[in-house]
Amino acid sequence: MKNKDQKAERESLDIKDKILSALKISLPEVISEGKVNWDKLRQVLGEHIETAAEKFNFTWAGKSGAITNVLIPSKATLRPDKKESIKFDESENLFIEGDNLEVLKLLQKSYFEKVKMIYIDPPYNTGNEFVYKDDFRQPLKNYLEQSGQLDGEGNRLSTNTQASGRFHSDWLNMMYPRLKLAWNLLQHDGVIFISIDDHEAYHLRMIMDEIYGEENFVAQLVWKKKYGGGAKTKYYVDLHEYIIVYAKNINSIDNIEIPYDERLIERYYKYKDKKYPIRGPYRLQPLATNSNDERPNLRYPIIYNGKEIWPEMQWQWSKERTDNAMSNDEIVISKSKGKASVNFKQYLKDENGVIRTNKPFSIIEGIYTQHGTNEISEILGNGKIFPFPKPSGYVKELAVPFLKSEEIIVDFFSGSATTAHAVLDLNKKDGGNRKFIMVQMPGPTDSKSEAYKAGYKTIADIGKERIRRVIKGYGDHKPINDGFKVFKLDNSNYADNLFEYDPERTDEENKKALTAYLDKAQKELFPAKINELDIVYENIIKEGLNLNAQVEEIKIGKNKTYKVIDSDRELFICLDEKLSDSAIDLLTAKEYKEKILICFDGALSDSDKANLSLNLTLKTI
Repeated sequence: MKNKDQKAERESLDIKDKILSALKISLPEVISEGKVNWDKLRQVLGEHIETAAEKFNFTWAGKSGAITNVLIPSKATLRPDKKESIKFDESENLFIEGDNLEVLKLLQKSYFEKVKMIYIDPPYNTGNEFVYKDDFRQPLKNYLEQSGQLDGEGNRLSTNTQASGRFHSDWLNMMYPRLKLAWNLLQHDGVIFISIDDHEAYHLRMIMDEIYGEENFVAQLVWKKKYGGGAKTKYYVDLHEYIIVYAKNINSIDNIEIPYDERLIERYYKYKDKKYPIRGPYRLQPLATNSNDERPNLRYPIIYNGKEIWPEMQWQWSKERTDNAMSNDEIVISKSKGKASVNFKQYLKDENGVIRTNKPFSIIEGIYTQHGTNEISEILGNGKIFPFPKPSGYVKELAVPFLKSEEIIVDFFSGSATTAHAVLDLNKKDGGNRKFIMVQMPGPTDSKSEAYKAGYKTIADIGKERIRRVIKGYGDHKPINDGFKVFKLDNSNYADNLFEYDPERTDEENKKALTAYLDKAQKELFPAKINELDIVYENIIKEGLNLNAQVEEIKIGKNKTYKVIDSDRELFICLDEKLSDSAIDLLTAKEYKEKILICFDGALSDSDKANLSLNLTLKTI
């Protein structure tokens, strides 16, 4: 028989349990009484365990704490904000306002291995930027302080200056847990792009090799971000940044192909012939090659006006293929200074009219920082509201080879929401249904800044407004038929989650403090002041359902109930003080077999709990 009931989930995915479950499946012999038997693990792995005293390793001050931070589940919640959203009940795009570490933890159950692409533009650690300082013992209190960039005494937090004794370590401690949690979200064929400059590129590669595996390194792209300048530069003129690219599993990635850039088409595909209606314009490419491989079949004469033309080394094609091209008018021979030149026609499209693809280059040119500033100016009316934003075209160039029409992209340093803008534009162009998840700390804007004067009190406000205006249309850009949901990180709706363990107390002292806290909180918080939709979404995220799950208000007997549907999963949440007899009768029917019901603990008698548990999974608050 099933247990009468169990408690509703109170926290995000426990990564330790996930790892242990994976070990139980792959190496059951190393698990004993729920713990790892290290001696057996060594026996199983044998020579693959490094036992030497000196080994290749990358460490820094605070690394063990950063690793611990990954393993501690979040007790926070995400509160829906329909007023700040557009088409909340229809859109599958998300904007989440809050500390990205806590948010990433909350997304673990719902979006584990469901994200195709991650793009982030984190602080570059130049010495002028705010760097989050995580406190895994009191994460929510820490977030609420840092979201205002104030310390516990109300003093403004400083930036991570190079004078700090742990300048690089502070940055690494911020990045490590976030990148590890991001790895969990990626699909097997997923990819992550990280913008960075020379300040931390080296260290970033090191922690990415550790988390993602050096074998999954894809590329270190170079973005030429401006045209020139630098008259006041003492050394070299800084024209570039990097994009570090890693795969979740590089063997799962297909060949990277992109459509031909319109600028390249205009530059190179200049010629037309009678095949133009189907195959489009063509460019001329040399048939001869300088390759000196021993390929006798590629050395033969081409007859032109009764004379033989021989390659200096060899041709690219076999004689049969060249003869076919000659007969199809796909070879162009010209003479200059008495020397014949043989070229073949490379058409833009194949025989079926499908445009050819190209490999992306490791250098991104033609998209500059100024383009991003111009976009902000056109959308928000002032280019100084958000300094140096990435252009949407830049993110689109990264996304096109990977982000197909139904997939999810995450940006957890979303800033002015350039990534959301790029996704909306891509969908508008090809009719796709790509979805974005933006995460941004609501750090306050400076009271003297153009953003603050324009009414944007936080960075998150800028991102949300940009998305709204892109959807509603701006300048010559027409409206987009789409929307987005806004959620905000906050304390849990559950009183026991609001209590924070004090590591300086004994276990007995903590238990007494918790009991006293709950007695007080129960009177103050439940059930008078609850927002039902807030509790519904806390259960959605902690049960591992998608934040885009369908939420419908229904009646079961006499009780108002929220029905949540996420693909083949159904969850029922009733927040009435008592479940009626008619509701209990209905919930024992076949229709609710194996479904999940969440209700208040006091809403059912013990016998009703036992009866319902025979038919469905009962969880109580």
